[in-house]
Amino acid sequence: MTERRTQIVDTAREILVEEGYDSLTTARVAESVGVTSAGIHYHFETKDDLLAALVERLREQLVETLSEHDGPPEDRLAAIVRQQFEMAEAVRELTAPPGIQLVLAGAQPGPVQEALVSYVDTYVAHVTDVIEAGVASGAFETADPERVAVFLASMTDSAAVRAALDLSSDPLAESVRTHVLADLYVGDPPEVTA
Repeated sequence: MTERRTQIVDTAREILVEEGYDSLTTARVAESVGVTSAGIHYHFETKDDLLAALVERLREQLVETLSEHDGPPEDRLAAIVRQQFEMAEAVRELTAPPGIQLVLAGAQPGPVQEALVSYVDTYVAHVTDVIEAGVASGAFETADPERVAVFLASMTDSAAVRAALDLSSDPLAESVRTHVLADLYVGDPPEVTA
């Protein structure tokens, strides 16, 4: 990504976080970057293309973050789940991108939806790999690692929705621990707090 494209994507993210989806227009991004709208359209044909680039950037950051977890699979999965709940809580303080607004933007087929599907697929594939490694090591027991990964992704997505609505994610975190992780871990499941 060129320096200018990076600046445009970073600015779009800041506007989305600080001002909300409705304020995220190419004209607003151009104003913040200090270029004309044509300068934005040189790099991104449409607002959806810009949003897709933003989601792709978030996916790349997700890969980096998930790769930071090392150790045995049971420790890696616990760290991933805790981190997802922490990220969901960050929505409450608007220190994380308002994912719900991005999801709504991706409700229609097109580049934003494709980027969001890629983001989710990346997360599920990584968590599936961790669970499969845990099954192989004897730390986990499940016949369907991918199904567990999809369910964990859904639960942490729900935590983000609850945080956006200023509701506690504690009930979800406790459910993940007592109903999902307790069934998955051969030993005691880790504590998960929102």
